[in-house]
Amino acid sequence: MRSRKRLFSGFIAMILAILTATSAFGAITYTVEFRDHFGVVGGLEGSYISSGVPGYSLQGEKLCSSLNDPACATVATIYAILPYCQSATEANCVEALSVTTPRVTSGPGTFLRTAGTKVFDADPANGLPAGTNWSLFEVPALKNAGLQSTYGVKVRVELQKIPIVGVKATSFSAIVTPYELGTTSAANSVLSNWTNPLGQSAIRGSGGDISCLWVNNGECGKARAFPVDATVSVKIHIGNYLTSWLHGRLADPTVAITQLDQRQNVLTVSGKPVKVPGVSGTATTEIIPGKTPLQGGGGMKIDSSQDNSLEQFQMFEQFFNKKATVLDEVWSFRSLGLESVASAAADNLGVGNPLSGISSVLGGGGLGGLGGITNPLAAATKSPSDLTGLGASAAKCVPEASQIVGAILGTDSVSSLIGLVTTNSLTYAPGPPKYADGFLNYKVAGLHNNPDDSVFQGSYDLVMSSKIARCIYGFEGAGPLYATVSVVNSDGGESILATENVKEEGGWLRLKARGFTFSSPTLKIKLSQSAPATAAPSNTATSATAAPTNQGATPAPAKRISITCIKGKVVKKVSGAAPKCPAGYKQK
Repeated sequence: MRSRKRLFSGFIAMILAILTATSAFGAITYTVEFRDHFGVVGGLEGSYISSGVPGYSLQGEKLCSSLNDPACATVATIYAILPYCQSATEANCVEALSVTTPRVTSGPGTFLRTAGTKVFDADPANGLPAGTNWSLFEVPALKNAGLQSTYGVKVRVELQKIPIVGVKATSFSAIVTPYELGTTSAANSVLSNWTNPLGQSAIRGSGGDISCLWVNNGECGKARAFPVDATVSVKIHIGNYLTSWLHGRLADPTVAITQLDQRQNVLTVSGKPVKVPGVSGTATTEIIPGKTPLQGGGGMKIDSSQDNSLEQFQMFEQFFNKKATVLDEVWSFRSLGLESVASAAADNLGVGNPLSGISSVLGGGGLGGLGGITNPLAAATKSPSDLTGLGASAAKCVPEASQIVGAILGTDSVSSLIGLVTTNSLTYAPGPPKYADGFLNYKVAGLHNNPDDSVFQGSYDLVMSSKIARCIYGFEGAGPLYATVSVVNSDGGESILATENVKEEGGWLRLKARGFTFSSPTLKIKLSQSAPATAAPSNTATSATAAPTNQGATPAPAKRISITCIKGKVVKKVSGAAPKCPAGYKQK
């Protein structure tokens, strides 16, 4: 949710950038807080049209009432909260919500209304969706059962108006939150134009209430808890160029995607909410890592799901005493644009993002998705990046991912979703898992303890296109797949968590890991078509599970034995009927 930080801190950063060029600050003390999805509260993460370009606050920006406004005639940034669908064929909207529990096995939601008023109308000819506010639902079956029954759905799309190209969406986020209506004395949140201390045009926000999901004429949407063991499902109509990879905060997720028309897909995501840790602490350093220092102290609030939050967390981790300060219950997911996918793949090779060259159109980088719009085939045919985002080793699977190129060009739709990665860890690498040396690798980070001093148990879920997964590993036929999940700790120690079948159905491969601890582990997933010798984990505090496939069953193991293997400082735990240490390891 970068826009909120730009609105409130952009002009401060400009002033301090000038100050730091001529003077040096000593050690400063400031607070830093990591929480998930700051942007859903207070009402300031709304719908608006701006003449600015993300990452270029020095050029100034103004609010526009529409794309016909002279200030937005050439370049514009649009943030649109999608409305509720009025028809089955409407583009860019929220179609349905469902919430179930073990007691309520069928829970379709009834649309109540939109919180607040419409900010701007849709402009289909220019590819602009309507900009509204939270869509509010009630689930009658939950209400009849005496359970939390009212929910808000917020799907927010970021778009760019680009010379020659037109309007293209670059990212979106979706969140579902239970709510209860309350009151507030706060004014409605409002964005307005103003002139900052440097004499440049800027946008600032006022009003709103940090304790409310939204504020509307004294009405406050108060966040509430999900029912125990709830499963939430959201169906949205969304541009087909936005769905290469998704990441977010869910457990046991499922996904489905079907074609609506040439430019739109119907995307359905289901899963359970997760408890995500948050942390606040006091840092004392000479500079704020990655930021301009705040003279005389100050503070930072960082969305723990944003693109660079893992790196930022590792900079501040020393100040947090290995203990979270809050647990937030979250159900959300976000898109990963094509440029980010290509960048993730390029990172594996130490090369630059092959899609970034187009940024010269506007004098610099930072326009997510622009490269994919104007140079998608270069990424597919000339670049070591492969559109799967998994790295050069997966370049052979470009044909399986080629529909993403067609989706961006507007020549193809559907099947542009490669996968969904979700976790409850405090922060994580938002890109796809990296494929290297036969393993899918995924980095997470967090604190060892919960607020009550219990050990935090991590969760990780991967839903991935079966076609691409089988291509990457070179599997032949439709035989059942097996997964070995292991965790490599930051000190190099490794534990094998599970060796089980993978659930594979409807063209999707699904696996999950549970019970790993922190601070900065890397999860490693190895797929095979042969049942491994080590068929199950030992009963330790660190464990993982993968649901059995419908295509075959894991042979029942004999008596399970657990052994510890060492190689220098690296420790592995191996379990099974007749476990053996890997080559180069000795049994302890």
